Amino acid sequence: EVRRQAQEGAAPGLDLLEAPDGCLKVVTVARLGAEKGVLRAVRAVSELVRAGLNLRYYVIGDGPQRPAIEEAAKELGLEGSVTLTGQLVNPYPWIAASDLLLIPSYAEAAPLVVGEAACLGTPALTTRTSSAVEMVEKTGYGWVCDNTDEAIKEALSYLAARPHLIDQRHRAL
Repeated sequence: EVRRQAQEGAAPGLDLLEAPDGCLKVVTVARLGAEKGVLRAVRAVSELVRAGLNLRYYVIGDGPQRPAIEEAAKELGLEGSVTLTGQLVNPYPWIAASDLLLIPSYAEAAPLVVGEAACLGTPALTTRTSSAVEMVEKTGYGWVCDNTDEAIKEALSYLAARPHLIDQRHRAL
């Protein structure tokens, strides 16, 4: 079912494939609450983009932190690098078209999006939370980084510099 929905296409007016060639496409699908860590992910993306990394960050979801995330993206000059789609009925085309699922949560139980992304061949990078190692690292679905702002930035930078690692994981899923 997830694969079928992924082939239905993105919502009208939202074209994930606008990213230039060689661009790392990263997606987060979450309720935009403080515990999900999206604001810190936006700050990490800002530092990486300023350092010259070709990266696009797509945030799918809605919630109480959305205004703060939008404001931070604007203040950091990320209009071309960060896209907030809002809540989508079908996020699967976005996940499938992305290179990497990012879960920057401060705390997380067992996010279903990990399995959905794996089903679509999109590896995950997640912060170390209660189930991260079991759900992502031990399954081969992706990578786990320390649960800090700096670790998110370093992990994204590391993977962006080694696209062959993402490609290998994508092919294995």
